[in-house]
Amino acid sequence: MSWKNLFRFAPRAGREEFAAVGLGCNLLTYGNLLFSIWSEQAGFLQERVMLISLPVSVLAFWAGLALYSRRLHDFGLSLWWYILYAVITFAVARLSPLAAAAVSVLGIFVWAFFALKTAPQSPNYFGDKPLPFIPFFQQPSVFYLTAGLGILLGTVIALTSMYLMGILFQ
Repeated sequence: MSWKNLFRFAPRAGREEFAAVGLGCNLLTYGNLLFSIWSEQAGFLQERVMLISLPVSVLAFWAGLALYSRRLHDFGLSLWWYILYAVITFAVARLSPLAAAAVSVLGIFVWAFFALKTAPQSPNYFGDKPLPFIPFFQQPSVFYLTAGLGILLGTVIALTSMYLMGILFQ
């Protein structure tokens, strides 16, 4: 795996790369969420918090969007499918806090699908079969541990968001 592909929207990404890089994006997102909660409780000025959290959010968003693009390319699909999903889920999430919680849960299942589903190995419109990710991640036990941690962390992010919205433990 070439780290220069981390922010690129092509070529293709295999499930090992999706699980590993996705776990990294989830860690950045959750760390940013915890930092925002902590800084609010500590009474820091929100302008200072934004100086730190906004670049981290943009970094995680861009890397995640590029990752989903490459993973969709692995299935022979374009990024427009993910953009359509994002627009629809954003519109639904704006309806109510409960709808936002449902969208968060749906996001966990979408992430799990892309992390666990094996894509066709044949070349497609977006290129040849993806190059192997770091060989360490191709071991089944390491891959499933990485994917499981990503799913678990996505669940924790969703539950934390639901708690902050007042949906859980009212």
